[in-house]
Amino acid sequence: MPELIAFSLTTGWSRLRRSTLALVLMLLASVPLHAEEPACEVIIGSCHRAPLSAEGNGIIDKLVVEAFQRIGKRACVSALPCERSLMNADSGIIDGDILRIPEVIATRYPHLVGVAEPLYSFPMSCFALRKDVRVRSLGDLLPLRVGHILGWKILEDQVKATQVLRVRGPEELFPLLNEDRADVVIYERLTGLKAADELGMKQIRVLDPPLIVVPQYLVLHQQHRALIEPLATALRAMKADGSYARAFRNAGVDPPASK
Repeated sequence: MPELIAFSLTTGWSRLRRSTLALVLMLLASVPLHAEEPACEVIIGSCHRAPLSAEGNGIIDKLVVEAFQRIGKRACVSALPCERSLMNADSGIIDGDILRIPEVIATRYPHLVGVAEPLYSFPMSCFALRKDVRVRSLGDLLPLRVGHILGWKILEDQVKATQVLRVRGPEELFPLLNEDRADVVIYERLTGLKAADELGMKQIRVLDPPLIVVPQYLVLHQQHRALIEPLATALRAMKADGSYARAFRNAGVDPPASK
């Protein structure tokens, strides 16, 4: 009987070892021989909305990704609140941010460097529901209640009004008009019209001309300074070969006029 028990134990242990070895071999076989390359070498923040920026699928998102591709880098655009996107880029948590004005943010975010070729000239327009509101210059805002996006530094610096309300996104911005908490709100014209439409605000008015039209740039953390000029060259080439205009047309949007 002891011999039978010993035989059973030996046989069971042998089977367990074979099963364990088979499992190990299966696991090893599932591990790739070469580590896969990361999907994103460079992460760029954006607080903007469709059609310009949309979790990597907006017009400007795609242009930025293509510019990086042309210099041999894989880039992704990540949606973040405006202020956080700048802070993360300046601290090196992410690698950069889109649609910024380098000289406006330089004092508060000294580690960011602008790519010299503009991404897009940003028409910052006033939107209103009331028909009696007229705005043609920054001075016209003084007697009004004005809303804009937190983290849009040029507006934070230049807008003076009876009351200024700063919010995190268009979902909070445009309802200020419906709720009679603001007389006008300021947002990029193209994305503002889309946001208002999505919110069902059919009576919204865009007050032309735009309050401010200013070129906006890609900014990178200073550790990527070596990429600044190659990216500027890539963006110029994209404008020259039609890729830039084609990105707008593919989205059903008229491309900006060439300068």
